[in-house]
Amino acid sequence: LLIPNPFAAINVIHSGLLSELEKCYEISVMSDLLTEGDVGSFNEHFKLNMHLMETRVASAPGFIRRLRIFQTVLFGLFFDVATIRIKLMEKGALVHKLFCIARQSSLLIFLSGRLLIYLRRWLIRKMTHPARYASLAECQFDAVLSTSPLDMRENEIMNSLKAYGVRGISMIISWDNLTSKGIINADAGLVLVWSETMAREFDRFYWLFGDNATVRIVGVPRFDVYHRNTCKKSLPAAMRMADEGRATHKILFSTGAAKHHSCQNYIIDDLLEYAKTQPGLAILVRCHPADDPARYVRYTSCGNVRLFQPFAGNETPPADFLETLRAQLSLCRVCVQVASTMFLDAAACNTPVISIAYDARDDVPYAHSV
Repeated sequence: LLIPNPFAAINVIHSGLLSELEKCYEISVMSDLLTEGDVGSFNEHFKLNMHLMETRVASAPGFIRRLRIFQTVLFGLFFDVATIRIKLMEKGALVHKLFCIARQSSLLIFLSGRLLIYLRRWLIRKMTHPARYASLAECQFDAVLSTSPLDMRENEIMNSLKAYGVRGISMIISWDNLTSKGIINADAGLVLVWSETMAREFDRFYWLFGDNATVRIVGVPRFDVYHRNTCKKSLPAAMRMADEGRATHKILFSTGAAKHHSCQNYIIDDLLEYAKTQPGLAILVRCHPADDPARYVRYTSCGNVRLFQPFAGNETPPADFLETLRAQLSLCRVCVQVASTMFLDAAACNTPVISIAYDARDDVPYAHSV
């Protein structure tokens, strides 16, 4: 099991997926995120027996990463992926203009497709090192489960173990990854996706490479917790509102990723303005892992605002991460969120959602606007 980032840990560990897998398999984990302490905590909390391997996840060389960026641009060009075009807008008007001009040329589109095929084959060869992972092959694994198959590091491990006959399984980490992260540079025998939409996306993008992987629609692993009776119903005392006894209604504001909009104070200001018209309204602010709670310190003096940071972006999510999230969603009347997968969590928890997208000022350039 390969776990390179916090979201992957939530998908496979916090969701309870490993509890199901351990009924049939022994689980070994490769990760440059998890420590022995993390694994011990998860094993105790989820009644698991997974083992953290000493083999570390190697970083991809710089030239491989640069080729990967070029490959992603070709991918957006050939398949006319709007997500890639929008990302290029952030690189500047000239880059975006060149991309749009290239999209008008049938010859360039055709050539980008040919180049995509050859570049993917070349990258797979360059990221196949059986000798480097000979010690893993000796463990005689039944399969390697890649939880972030658009991560080049995981591609190398899967490609290398495939040389020893180890079956590869790619688990698409989130709903937008197939259209926003480029190409998977590994041939998996089995691909797990959330929905029919994602299954169609995989078929659309990978027919070009003659990929014959079996695609299975398995739903969203982390959402299972919202339908279990074993989940805790109340929040820990440290997360409750100071004046919870007087609060008759609660709003959960889930901040978005800081890379999209670094400061979201103006949204809290607007919620507080609304709260003046609603006696007994409390606002719980749940910070995105990549957000900095220090940005919102000035609200700590507000009696009807409570800040909560579940974990920092460079840390491992705590074992009760999904349990506290479900408790917050259940206790709040509505979830307000900005460009976040929290929309899906709230919907899965049957909590009404308000999706907002507006800027603090009117003069924000389009490419940088929420």
